[in-house]
Amino acid sequence: MLTEDQKTKYLGSPYLCPYCGSDELSLGKVAADVNRAVQNISCRQCKKRWSNIYKLIHVEEDEWDMRRREIKPKSSSEGE
Repeated sequence: MLTEDQKTKYLGSPYLCPYCGSDELSLGKVAADVNRAVQNISCRQCKKRWSNIYKLIHVEEDEWDMRRREIKPKSSSEGE
């Protein structure tokens, strides 16, 4: 079980295993709904597994290009 100190350290540097400190992480697909997203992670070195839980923290307006069926890129002057 992860201690609070391990969790805090991992949140500051989520590139290393919170158990053994290895950078040999295997990232699973992200499953998302309206409120949050979850990603299963495992360490190839110590074989521990855990889940990263993400939440919405920001929103930006994009413009949808109907002809190309893609989001139009913002010009460099927008949002500054």
